[in-house]
Amino acid sequence: MKTENLVKITTIGALATIVLGVIGGCAYGIPKYQVWYASLEGEAELRRAEQNRQIAIEEANAKRAAAESLAEAEIIRAKGVAEANRIVGESLSDSENFLRYL
Repeated sequence: MKTENLVKITTIGALATIVLGVIGGCAYGIPKYQVWYASLEGEAELRRAEQNRQIAIEEANAKRAAAESLAEAEIIRAKGVAEANRIVGESLSDSENFLRYL
């Protein structure tokens, strides 16, 4: 009977030691884990911000290039209109009678 009680006490002591070890490990590990996890989240947030900044820069560069191309097209169109007006003006300057008729 004494050996059975000794086995029970030893088993209960071992279980208590294991439970206390688990509780102590959690008490120590959980705050460390939270700090580590917050650090990872911070790094991920920083990388997202850097990527969003790069995207904004690329979009701005694309808009600038498009604006430059549109400006060049407008200049070419204006030169064409000016040339057409010059040609029409030259052709009309020789025919004053036709203009009076109109």
